[in-house]
Amino acid sequence: MTARSEVGQPSPLGLRLVHAALFLAFAAGVGAASAPEWTHLVGALAQPFHAGAAPRWLVLAGSVLAAAGVVRLGWDLARGRSAPLWASGVILLGVMATLAGGNPLGLEQSRAEVTANLELLRVARRVHLQMVHELQSHGETPRSQDAWRAALQQAGADDVRVYTRTFQPVRPQVAWMPSESAVPEPLVPGQLAVHVTPDGVGFTVRLVGLEKGRPVLLEDDQGATLILRGLYNPDLPPPSAPQLAPSFPPTP
Repeated sequence: MTARSEVGQPSPLGLRLVHAALFLAFAAGVGAASAPEWTHLVGALAQPFHAGAAPRWLVLAGSVLAAAGVVRLGWDLARGRSAPLWASGVILLGVMATLAGGNPLGLEQSRAEVTANLELLRVARRVHLQMVHELQSHGETPRSQDAWRAALQQAGADDVRVYTRTFQPVRPQVAWMPSESAVPEPLVPGQLAVHVTPDGVGFTVRLVGLEKGRPVLLEDDQGATLILRGLYNPDLPPPSAPQLAPSFPPTP
């Protein structure tokens, strides 16, 4: 591994160059693999919320080790001396840490805000369909916040991956609104802003998603606030129950 001669003198220049080129190539591979992780880390720390889990810490650690090895390797090469064994060793440790960090396949997509927003929309749509079913079955919407929370959990709320800058998960939650126009305070990504009419025959759901690291009410293709509505229609036949959805008794 070392590039020293048997008598302790600097090894030939050609051998040192080959040694340096080989380990610099290893380090370059580590740097390329870690670049998205550093970008994600810096972006996550610079804004209140972000999509996607924490960076792969093993990959970040591997890049630090590889950088340390490269610095010493380059320093000795510039001075015309042989690199110490530990410099090559830490670069190899960086390579192993990077490999142990896991497969990056799909990471970029999972860290996109649009992915988190679409997942929230899918979850909210399941809640909406379940509550429409309850409305059409019983003539009124459940007016218990616990019923809505249970529906949200059944809808796969844990699939929405939004985190704070300290990488704490932000779970979807129900925000109970006194009117359709009321806005949750404060806005938190993953909120379902729910308003049920006093007579229970209608409801609206608005969604709080992510835009540039900040919570915003999601909009439709025309730029208007996205609203999922439910309104009782006595002329419709009784609906079939949505798959894997809970059933709630009508509010007394």
